[in-house]
Amino acid sequence: MKTLFFLLLLILTDRAWSYPDFIGYGYASCLTCHYNGQGNGPLNDYGRALWASEISSRVFINERTTDEQLGEKSGFLPSKPMPWWFRPGIKYRGLWAQSNPGSEATKVRNIIMQASVNAAIHFDQNQKYVFVSEFGYIPTPVGQGDSGSKPSNWLSREHYLRWQVNDEYFTYFGLTDKVFGIRILDHTAFSRDKTGNAQNDQTYGVIVHKIQTPYEFTGHLFMGNMTQEASVRQKGFSFMAEKDLTQYNRVGGTLLMSNNDFMQWVRLEGHNKIGFGKGNSLLVELGMIQNKPKITNSETGFYGLLEGNALINRGYSLFSQVEYYNQTMTTSSPDQSRWAFGFLMFPYPRCEIRLSFVNGRSLTDSGVTDDQTIIHSQLHISL
Repeated sequence: MKTLFFLLLLILTDRAWSYPDFIGYGYASCLTCHYNGQGNGPLNDYGRALWASEISSRVFINERTTDEQLGEKSGFLPSKPMPWWFRPGIKYRGLWAQSNPGSEATKVRNIIMQASVNAAIHFDQNQKYVFVSEFGYIPTPVGQGDSGSKPSNWLSREHYLRWQVNDEYFTYFGLTDKVFGIRILDHTAFSRDKTGNAQNDQTYGVIVHKIQTPYEFTGHLFMGNMTQEASVRQKGFSFMAEKDLTQYNRVGGTLLMSNNDFMQWVRLEGHNKIGFGKGNSLLVELGMIQNKPKITNSETGFYGLLEGNALINRGYSLFSQVEYYNQTMTTSSPDQSRWAFGFLMFPYPRCEIRLSFVNGRSLTDSGVTDDQTIIHSQLHISL
């Protein structure tokens, strides 16, 4: 295992997002581990300790080191506590991908997906007021590298002030991801990309999050990203409601409505997050996507997501993801499907490795296109 680990470090790159799969450990609410109640972004102290003491493997840990000691050393500087008011972080995410391996059309890409610094600043020791920010590098979108309008590779992915009003209400003011659906780590999934909630689709706005066990309600009033031209900013709202049926079973749904000068969006989804046995999970999301251009007829599409995670041993899991999308819910648009299978590994605290095989297919009335196959290898280092 040690030899395999060091070989993987030589060839892999990284990626990380939030982990709704952790409902298999009994953690249904993202607020348990993240400053952001919807997930993503920096981990709080409990989230760091949980990753080190319960999620990551102990293969490379001295057997005399206890899980409690791992949790105590999970801070930014393992040997020295940070001031109570400051929690810094560093993230590197990359991606190695080979498309259509074995064919003449094969391509290999090695991409730095993210290299960023983040910080949470506490204005009081009870963390009633917290400012969270993340700034760093993102890759140039495909096809824009040689254009005169090449976007900047440096941006703030999020910056917001969180105010805990009381034990039930949290509010967020600033730049965040939109509140919508299951925030899985694959930002290219149909449930994220087609709904306008991909990796760089953040928006300025106000979020109100209410926790009243067994319910969670979240409303988001947003005005678009100010780095975009005013005419294309999507302005609107989303509302999510979730209920814990048990500690390991959460159901919910979201409505999102917004518009700009050219297009009106309506997105509606329902989801179910299920944990069974320690570390095993099943995520289900079904949704409707309606786009209403101001000058042409509207289109209503459908998507589905099914993702399973099976724990092999502490820190090592198998995962599988099945997706479906049809742009108009008619035979005039192709049925797009995608299946992914692979391994999710946390071999050491602050380190994640993901290996995956992805197969995509598009089916139309006239036939089936050639399958698109991609092999991914990813590594996430978070300090």
